[in-house]
Amino acid sequence: MMYFLLITALTVSIDSLVCGFSLAYSTKKKPLITLGIALTVFVMCLVTNYMTAFFADKIDERTASLGGLILMCVGIYNLLKKNDDTTTCEKFAFKQILISGFAVGLDGALANLSLSLMGVNQFYVPVIIALMHALMITLGIWLASTPLAKKFGKIEFVPPIILILLGAYKLLGLFI
Repeated sequence: MMYFLLITALTVSIDSLVCGFSLAYSTKKKPLITLGIALTVFVMCLVTNYMTAFFADKIDERTASLGGLILMCVGIYNLLKKNDDTTTCEKFAFKQILISGFAVGLDGALANLSLSLMGVNQFYVPVIIALMHALMITLGIWLASTPLAKKFGKIEFVPPIILILLGAYKLLGLFI
């Protein structure tokens, strides 16, 4: 069962790699990205873990694709945002991290809900899913710090476009 849980956690956290890659360009506080998204995912999974009976008939596969719409909105907002005030930018970056955490965490929460319905509603399930998200975000941030990625990061519209494409990919799951 642990192998199945790890594969599930890896599957639902792959989008966090891309999200971490994109968000690495928007804030200088890289640990905040990892911590913010991982905690958001953990809380979402913990809530679905213990409220399985309430959410069971209300959440389906389309809920995870809602995260795609949220990521697209964050990406579009980043494209339109023209603000050089660093204090405001850092406050926005924190909000963006929480919103992105919610968006990429929807599929993690849905997977956690499925596991809870299968009878695996232990505390360690949200921990493993959140840790896998943190690992993928960290890997995305690390990839964003490579020399080739830094060249692309200097082009201001690339990180928001990455979020929009990730959101479109997740939203596409609604129609397939």
